[in-house]
Amino acid sequence: MKPHHLDSSIVIPFVSAILGTREEKRVVANQKALKWVSSCRAPIKISMATYAETLRHFGDIEEVEALLRETFSAPLPLTASVARRWSRMQNRSERTMGDNDAWVAALAVMERGVVVGHDRNAFHERPDVEYVDYLRN
Repeated sequence: MKPHHLDSSIVIPFVSAILGTREEKRVVANQKALKWVSSCRAPIKISMATYAETLRHFGDIEEVEALLRETFSAPLPLTASVARRWSRMQNRSERTMGDNDAWVAALAVMERGVVVGHDRNAFHERPDVEYVDYLRN
């Protein structure tokens, strides 16, 4: 089973569904993120970029960091080989990706995995990138 590499566009709603306000917990996208993560049978991974984006979004709260580590283990490091893949992906496309999206995609490609999120514009029609939109599946 291919590993699933989560973009912050699913991780942030997932965290909001668990640690958010009562209103945030009821948001449909947040509930779907929670359901998707809870029911996924494939190995789930997050990159250091997704980890950092999520912490930044919530203000670096210890509860958030604990939830991320408990749910996803340690974030995957951004290594030299991933940096080379990141560079190739950015250089061979007419439309470059946002840096953090490119890190997530590069890690997924290196591990022959799938990117999961809700940011079709960032990942759609990228060479070698398999993408699943958790809100549409």
